[in-house]
Amino acid sequence: MITILIKRQNQTLILDIQGHALFAPKGTDIVCAGVSTASIMTANLFEQVTNTTSDLTDGRLTITVHTFSSSHQYILDVFKKAIDDINASYPGYVIWEESEEA
Repeated sequence: MITILIKRQNQTLILDIQGHALFAPKGTDIVCAGVSTASIMTANLFEQVTNTTSDLTDGRLTITVHTFSSSHQYILDVFKKAIDDINASYPGYVIWEESEEA
């Protein structure tokens, strides 16, 4: 199971993507490939337009957008749409959670 946790803390947005879909053997898992591609594209987009750091360690990608604003919301919306499309075609392999912290 892949878990995507979105945390908002004031102007900071954290996207934490971890886990494995286990849809198919390593190297042929199209669910993992789709989520990985969408996640890396999202990290690259945020890095191009605002103060962002990304860390990829042991199959876990953490994207920290240090100065997230409403003008960046479209990037998050497109990422969510990509994940929703994957979930529609291959349900049960990806969990999306969001939380707001004070």
